Amino acid sequence: MPQVTRFHRPAIAAIAGLAAAAGLIALPAHAADFYAGKQVKIVVSSDSGGGYDTYSRVLGRHMGKHIPGMPAIIIQNMPGGGGLRAAQFTYKAAPKDGTVIGNIRASNMLDSILGIRGTDIDPTKYEWLGSMAADTDLCSFWHTSGVKSFDDLLKKEVLVGASGKGAQAYSFPNAINRVLGTKFKIILGYKGAADRILALERGELQGNCGINGSTTVSNYGQLLKQGKLIPVIQSGVAPYPALKDVPLTQSFARTEEQRDILEAIFSQMAIARTYAFPPGTPRDRVAVVAKAFDLSMKDEGLLAEAKKVKIDISPFGSADTAKLMAKLAAMKPEVKAKAKAAIGQ
Repeated sequence: MPQVTRFHRPAIAAIAGLAAAAGLIALPAHAADFYAGKQVKIVVSSDSGGGYDTYSRVLGRHMGKHIPGMPAIIIQNMPGGGGLRAAQFTYKAAPKDGTVIGNIRASNMLDSILGIRGTDIDPTKYEWLGSMAADTDLCSFWHTSGVKSFDDLLKKEVLVGASGKGAQAYSFPNAINRVLGTKFKIILGYKGAADRILALERGELQGNCGINGSTTVSNYGQLLKQGKLIPVIQSGVAPYPALKDVPLTQSFARTEEQRDILEAIFSQMAIARTYAFPPGTPRDRVAVVAKAFDLSMKDEGLLAEAKKVKIDISPFGSADTAKLMAKLAAMKPEVKAKAKAAIGQ
């Protein structure tokens, strides 16, 4: 049964309602009335304990107070298909009334755009609320694996894990294999990041891609400090701030074409922690919650908690997230074909 966590409304809800009624907060009246006494569910695309879950719980603890009517926020974990299950549920099955927010993985959106999987969804039709952070996909290796540099990845087969073919933990190392000639062997069936870290400790795997830089620093920083987990490459638009000395994967491209393909795939990391309503959600409710999302990203309580759990907050707003999705969807056919071939099926 899906795991559900509730964050209750603060006692100051009445104050926010009075402020809105007095005209101190400019909000669409119907949306403001709608959320009073309601619950808003965030559907998380992973098991509890990983990066998607951590970001969503931090958001859930702080966003409710910025929504007029101050609804309770409920967290529901819905892992499956490397995030695709939650994306499809949000797109097709979730109520379109502004009470369900999907934690949508950019990797699933790119797969849909490229025609790999999830072709029953259109990333440009979600009602995007924004992204909490840019990130990188980190490839790190257990200290007994013999992998300490990118060159080592070209010389030997390395066992890494993934939940399924829809997961970033599959698509990124597979693309790196096909474009740069590394020798990752991807073992499917692992539930999430925590499961794969345990597999490293048990000797089942030798390393992992598909665990974001923020998650590695936040949840597994001690393993980094102890030298048990060795970061070798990171995939994204720019290095994760706490891992600035780890080279970007595309820096090992030998041709302009290789760089173009990798950058097309890795550009999704600019919106690594995205949230959206289903298509067809009333626009006034989208506007109210998108504004609440933006305010949450500046909330002192949220920022303090993010610092405590060591996650980065570098937000993209609703409009910017929608524009980046539209840009990905408008990828040139020749680049799209090459990116699809690189990711594989």
